[in-house]
Amino acid sequence: MLGVLVVPILFFLLFACAAPVDKPEEDSFAERALLDGIWEGSFDIRGRGPYDFQVMHIGDRSTAVSNKAKAVCVGAVRLDGDYYYAKYNLYALDGAPFDYATITGTLSEGVIDSHFVTLNGGDTGSLKIAYNSIYEQASSLDLVAGDWSFTDRDGLMINFGINADGEIAGSDSDKCKYEGQVLLINSNYNAYDFAIEISNCGSVSGSYIGMGYLENQEADFLRINFANEFYGFHFDMRK
Repeated sequence: MLGVLVVPILFFLLFACAAPVDKPEEDSFAERALLDGIWEGSFDIRGRGPYDFQVMHIGDRSTAVSNKAKAVCVGAVRLDGDYYYAKYNLYALDGAPFDYATITGTLSEGVIDSHFVTLNGGDTGSLKIAYNSIYEQASSLDLVAGDWSFTDRDGLMINFGINADGEIAGSDSDKCKYEGQVLLINSNYNAYDFAIEISNCGSVSGSYIGMGYLENQEADFLRINFANEFYGFHFDMRK
């Protein structure tokens, strides 16, 4: 019974930390905090791997994805000196939550060396991620405006239009509807908040929050992680 009670409480706590703040389009802080940014690396599970891992840290919020491990992560992070701590809700890629994980380690010279453990599965492993300077590219709504598309691993085709005000309108090949808003976090850095409403989509219908970034200077590859308490998604969208 205790385990049944703990997991919903953790979802509430982590989503409280992960919620985007409604803010005007202006810089909210002048300098990059040590954890802020895009991080890339890999992890193992009981010596099996490596599995890819792409992470965004903004303030105390974090989202991550592993395409090889087919998992999306949403949670909270903190840094105390060089001590790194993260707690994540774990979702099957484009699916439901299945566990949560805690990660502990150290940050040194732009590299985080850490270990993790999952609550329900009892999995353990090591995780190493390095800071990617792509985060230091400027952001703007003009850069994300346009028509974006993505085909997921099951062949579902998703199309988004983002207008000059950051408003999202789209649909997919199952006739699900997508509406929402892109918000700037800090125009000096390559990171965006996303609020997405999915409708006409059965159990997937609902409100989602997440973060994303542009993969390259040409601004033609948009990576988004977003979730609610029932589903977690990762879209690799192209113009």
